[in-house]
Amino acid sequence: MKVRYYLLFIAAALLVAGSFFLPNAVAAVTDSRRLDNFITVDSQSVSFDAAPELELLDRIALVASPNTETLPLNTGQVMDAPLASETAGGELEGLLRGSPLEFDFSWYEVEECSAVFIIDAEDPSVNMIVWDMVLLDRYRNTLNVTMDDETGTILKLIFTWGFAEAGDTETSSTVMGFGGSDEEFYDTVSRMTEMMAEYYGLPVALADYQFSGSLAYYRADILGGGRVISMFGVVRPTGLTMNEKLLY
Repeated sequence: MKVRYYLLFIAAALLVAGSFFLPNAVAAVTDSRRLDNFITVDSQSVSFDAAPELELLDRIALVASPNTETLPLNTGQVMDAPLASETAGGELEGLLRGSPLEFDFSWYEVEECSAVFIIDAEDPSVNMIVWDMVLLDRYRNTLNVTMDDETGTILKLIFTWGFAEAGDTETSSTVMGFGGSDEEFYDTVSRMTEMMAEYYGLPVALADYQFSGSLAYYRADILGGGRVISMFGVVRPTGLTMNEKLLY
């Protein structure tokens, strides 16, 4: 696949060489963008070494940040597509245990599975390789998932009820236990924060939530190493998201 990102071409070349001069590369890219100069790069012919030893909070924040550049890859650094698919199934089954999201792991298929290189546009030393996947169960419930290539950790997900694809949002709202009242929504997002805390092994607190009857959101604060990262999720009658957006 051809990708017209000069920034990522420079980042890729320097990462292969050892990732020593990335800050200078970003400065060069900024100038090139202003001049509207682009070249075409075959991303499948380049190998990548992601930045080592990113903390879990850094990984979560990076995939949720709007300030990133991405480049599709042929495979990961640690996993290939079959291993990534297998790993994601086990991780998701553990993550969703006890959550308000019901996905049938007895039969599902992986419709999409692709490796992606992510880089912080302002700090290129912050980068990683993830797998973006779409899982579909027998009831057409869908999980759009971002999983860390190095650790296998689920960093982000979007859940869509199968009913929603057929336009039956009333049924999906009832099944999810959301849409009837503020109390039901509070119970849903409280269970989501408990699910995240158990999975990540970090304190996660429900910091805020707003309920309007048709669209609602929640904010979960993840604590670790003396830091707090606030993550944003959206709840609709069609589904629910986790770690959708980083709040500054």
